[in-house]
Amino acid sequence: MREGFFIVFEGPDGSGKSTQVKLLSKHLMQDGHHCMVTEEPGGTDAGRILRDTILNPKMEISKKTELFLFLADRAEHVNKVIEPALNDGKVVICSRYFYSTLVYQGIARKLLPYKLLTKLNMFAVNDIIPDVVFYLDCSPEYGLSKAKQSSQVASSYHNGDRIEREGIEFQEKVREGYLRIARQFKSIFVVLPQQKSIEEVSDRIYREAKRRIEHD
Repeated sequence: MREGFFIVFEGPDGSGKSTQVKLLSKHLMQDGHHCMVTEEPGGTDAGRILRDTILNPKMEISKKTELFLFLADRAEHVNKVIEPALNDGKVVICSRYFYSTLVYQGIARKLLPYKLLTKLNMFAVNDIIPDVVFYLDCSPEYGLSKAKQSSQVASSYHNGDRIEREGIEFQEKVREGYLRIARQFKSIFVVLPQQKSIEEVSDRIYREAKRRIEHD
C-alpha cells in the first residue's frame, strides 16, 4: 500500500504545465509537505536518452517506435522514481503521465484500439493511478505558439520539438482527446480554462490539491 499522494498535470503543448507544477510544489512545501517534482518523458537518466530520441526533430522514427519509446520511458520512470517516492510517503507532482499517450498516440494518432493502449499503459505503470489530474486547457493556436517559443524545459527545441511540429490540426485532435479523457476520468480530472490568469489558476489548483490531500 502506498502512503504518498500522486498529482499529475496534463495539457496540450504550451498550456503552462511547467509553471503550475513549480507553483504548486512551492505552496505545498510551504505547508510542510515533502514534494518530489518529476516529468515525462525524461524523468530518469535512461528516460532523458529516450526523450531526446522521441522529441528531436532530426530523428526520423516511426509512430509505432514513438509509442514504444514512451512506454519504455514511463515504465522506467514509475519503477525508479514515482513508486518509490509514493511508498516513502511523498507528494509526487508529475508533468504528464499515461493520459498523454492515450491522447497523443491513441486518440490523435489512432495507433492502437483505445482499450488495448490503456492495458499497455497500465502494465507499464504497475496500475498506479493519480489521486488528482489537473488538465490545463488552451486553444491549439495559443499552446503551439507558446510551446515553440519555450526555453523553460530541457526538451525544448527551436521552432518546436518533433511532435509540436505536427501543426494545428494535430493539436486540435489532441485537445479534443484530452476533453474526452477528462469526461471519462471525471472523478480525478480537474479541468482548468485558459481564460484565467496564472495566479488564479495556481490558487484554484492549490486549494483543490490541499483539499484532496487532507481528505485522503
